[in-house]
Amino acid sequence: MEQRRDGGIEGLVAASVRAMLANQLPNGAIVASPDFAQYQYCWLRDSSFIAYALDRAGEHEASSRFHHWCVSSVDRIAPLMQAALERAQLGKPVDPNEMPPARFSLEGLVANDSWPNFQIDGYGTWLWSLHEHLRRSGADVLPERLSPAVERVARYLAETGTLPCFDVWEENGTSVHTATLGCVYAGLVAAAAMLADEKLHERAEAVRSEVLERARAVGRFEKSNDNRQVDAALLWLSEPFGLCDPHDPAFVETARLVATELDLEGGIRRYPADTYYGGGAWPVLTASLGWHLASVGDLEGARRRLDWIATRFDAEGRLGEQFGGEGRDPSKFAEWVGRWGPPARDLTWSHAMFVVLSDELGTPPPSGKPGAESTV
Repeated sequence: MEQRRDGGIEGLVAASVRAMLANQLPNGAIVASPDFAQYQYCWLRDSSFIAYALDRAGEHEASSRFHHWCVSSVDRIAPLMQAALERAQLGKPVDPNEMPPARFSLEGLVANDSWPNFQIDGYGTWLWSLHEHLRRSGADVLPERLSPAVERVARYLAETGTLPCFDVWEENGTSVHTATLGCVYAGLVAAAAMLADEKLHERAEAVRSEVLERARAVGRFEKSNDNRQVDAALLWLSEPFGLCDPHDPAFVETARLVATELDLEGGIRRYPADTYYGGGAWPVLTASLGWHLASVGDLEGARRRLDWIATRFDAEGRLGEQFGGEGRDPSKFAEWVGRWGPPARDLTWSHAMFVVLSDELGTPPPSGKPGAESTV
């Protein structure tokens, strides 16, 4: 595989930062992939991680524009969010088609199609990312003009965060997913801090206690309430969301299973039964494991994961969504190619997680520049 090596890891970090900036529209939306037709949207989850990576690279102005885009998008769906909140308070059944979306058009409008779009995780991830943006860009308090949207999303999470919904992979819409609960916890903690609201913090702790109680009863974290498989997204429970300590025995076992059961030639797959484009290894998740390893002092292991990602850049500086599925499950890979064409050759979220892991291991941002100031 041809790889881009101008300037070593620092050169690749610079290429990834350029890719993230190039994939952001002037209105602040961040396209998931510039070369994959099905990903011409802005996902709250993906883009919140991307904004976080931009902040770690010192690109605070770009991150700020994304968060303002989120506020505008959330404001547009205020009636939809309020209706969902009221139904949850009354204990009415959830209709996914009537719930707030986690995927928007690049103009910030609700996507009108049949693709699953009820994912609670995106809202929690956004609140976490916004709080990180304020902290990393030196803002002391949440600007007043952002408060209504933050309050609205926090109330929505507090009331609906533990309901069944589609997981972070847009699958299994009738389950309660552990990784989603981690996103909800992080969002509630962030909102509690930004709004100085102790009740939100108490709700976050209730979610955390529920997740930890279940994990400690079975000795590890599980994919969902009805699926005992491991899922690489469970790595986020520790880094960056802080729901559990990385040394918690249940999490240690979970990370071990991710590293052993989901390894594909050094990269990390989503979950054991994954067949999407053959179930290849994702840079996003390989970086997530590297992030965890760095957090517990295994710098050598973290660097191996970073190097695996580095070898997946192509000559144009693109970094795809996943790799190796064509060898692992040729028939399923061919099935998806027949449906949607080749997998995404350039995924903005992949660039983001590469930048995060590089920064975690001490690679400086491009040219060592601090980046533009935030306008939040």
